[in-house]
Amino acid sequence: MNLVRQFLFALLVTSTLSTVFSCKSLGQGDDGIEAKFTAALKNVTLKGSWAPVQQGKIGDERTDAGYRIARVEKKDGDSWSIVSIFKFNDQEMEFPIPAKVKFAGDTAILILDNTRAGRGKANWSARVMFHKDVYAGRWWETDNREHGGTIAGTIVRDEKWPSRVQ
Repeated sequence: MNLVRQFLFALLVTSTLSTVFSCKSLGQGDDGIEAKFTAALKNVTLKGSWAPVQQGKIGDERTDAGYRIARVEKKDGDSWSIVSIFKFNDQEMEFPIPAKVKFAGDTAILILDNTRAGRGKANWSARVMFHKDVYAGRWWETDNREHGGTIAGTIVRDEKWPSRVQ
């Protein structure tokens, strides 16, 4: 069953990426689609699972991965800021992560390239696809592709977030 799921995921990502690169402007710059993406990632938690990728193989899936996003903000062109919520010393802090976002129709693909995303010395790269209430993707340490994995799950809206998170 895992092999079937992985094959379907690979097929979905491949077809989405080929659409992005063959239909350059499909969805890109569309104010309505970008507004839906912005609304879809306001005060949410990405809940799902992840699996390590080492030596070209996907390892055992691990559940309960969660990533809190306060909001996404469009900058210039395809540049965006993903404002995430992290706990540091028992205090929640907003942390903006610069990213590129490309659209294939109504599907957003978030692109991190060699980006500092948290404490530590490592920079990270990722490709994460968002469609309706689901996300899926691949992440890795930029200088060490053996330190990375896959992620997938659902986008869960949290209406009870503190009022400071707008």
